[in-house]
Amino acid sequence: MVSTVAGLSGQRLGVYLVEEKLGKGGMAEVFRALDTRTGQRVALKVLGEERAQNPALMARFEREWRVLRDVCHPNVVTLLDWPHEGKGPAYFAMELLTGETLDSALGNGKTLELTTFYEIIGQLADGLGAVHKAGIVHRDVKPENVFLCEGPRPVAKLLDFGLARVEKSQITGSGLLVGTPSYVAPEQITGDAIDARADIYALGLVMFLALTGHHPFASDDQVVTLGHQLLSPPPPPSWLREEIAPALEALVLRMLRKKPEDRPASMREVSMTLRLLARGDIEDDLETGRPSNPPDDRYGPLNPLAESLVKKTLARKGFRG
Repeated sequence: MVSTVAGLSGQRLGVYLVEEKLGKGGMAEVFRALDTRTGQRVALKVLGEERAQNPALMARFEREWRVLRDVCHPNVVTLLDWPHEGKGPAYFAMELLTGETLDSALGNGKTLELTTFYEIIGQLADGLGAVHKAGIVHRDVKPENVFLCEGPRPVAKLLDFGLARVEKSQITGSGLLVGTPSYVAPEQITGDAIDARADIYALGLVMFLALTGHHPFASDDQVVTLGHQLLSPPPPPSWLREEIAPALEALVLRMLRKKPEDRPASMREVSMTLRLLARGDIEDDLETGRPSNPPDDRYGPLNPLAESLVKKTLARKGFRG
């Protein structure tokens, strides 16, 4: 048994012969490996022995394979094996995917053609719906965690469940942010209790990017980004891409409401609406015109400590809540 991740290529981890490194995340590294029992090639996610001694990192690592064990869906990456023996690097095996991440596909301001958009985003909504049905919130939905598999038709797979958590749980007692600033819901920023609607917000941001090539709250300053997530309405996507129908725009903007209760109630509702839009079964109300965010669409923290901290931090950047 190899004890470190460095130099792992060419070595064995249990029944797996490690072939090459595929990538590295903030916590673990992913390798292509051969299952010597079956001849099948798999993706091994490996947490080095030193990091495995960190209780927080190990808990996050174990959380991911447990979520994947409990969620079986064609649009969620498949867990194949959990062979960790309590010594050496911690690892688990997943299906080996070929293709690219949505982040890569959208590089340099690219957008998705509308037919492809409905197919890919619809699949993500279905996958997230299965996750939510299992009582789990992903908490880190973003283009980097969406994989587009090669094939005659696009197949999207949701990745990286290291931050996933049981619905309606408290993130921290002190309002510590968990997630990626560009894709967190307002309630995640302030450490309030969250549910599936936090993932609905994040998917709305992914949809905005995929449709327009731009993030609605993009900034090089993370505090500014978080301030916009809490307080600023997103611009209508049609300002950046005129062909976006009012009904699709209305869905995106509903998903990006600051208050969870103003968003779609479930990912199932999002999925069903996307299917109707793709078929053209939702007619645009031309008399109503383009949707807009209500003037009071700002998030008020429920966590007292976080509210004080957020107000002080944002005030230095010119935000007034």
